[in-house]
Amino acid sequence: MKNLMAVFVVALVATTQAHAAQLDKQLTGKWQSLCKKASGNYLRITSSFSADGYYSAKSVFYTDAACKETNGVEIISNGKYRLGRSLTAAGGESAREIDIDVHELVSGGLQLPGSGQKIAQVIAIIDDKLIFGDAPGLQAVTGGERPQKLNHKFYSRKQ
Repeated sequence: MKNLMAVFVVALVATTQAHAAQLDKQLTGKWQSLCKKASGNYLRITSSFSADGYYSAKSVFYTDAACKETNGVEIISNGKYRLGRSLTAAGGESAREIDIDVHELVSGGLQLPGSGQKIAQVIAIIDDKLIFGDAPGLQAVTGGERPQKLNHKFYSRKQ
């Protein structure tokens, strides 16, 4: 029984490490979100993640639910990200911690207050969908707590 338990633990660790390495590779590239209602307008986010830990994101606001007619507002964000430990999200899905350091947050050529923030989030790639946690992961919103549940209603697809 002891040997069987040891084999199970080794297999579980190997599976977790393989999943973690797979997510690293799957995350790299360009992603585009669904069109989502936000602040009386609609929003679509295009984000890119590089293998060396850099990200960039462009949030474009639209007047229509199809995200075809822009209202001229765009927010650009970039910085570094680090994938952390694997975890089981509140819904039972396998996810990973991700820490995002926002180096720049700009709209209309103006630096926005979010520059310099650290975001503590969780992510998963399920059925080719990049899914983040159900809260922004910002200190001011979550009190420093990392989201524990994935937001399956708003996700991105690889481009």
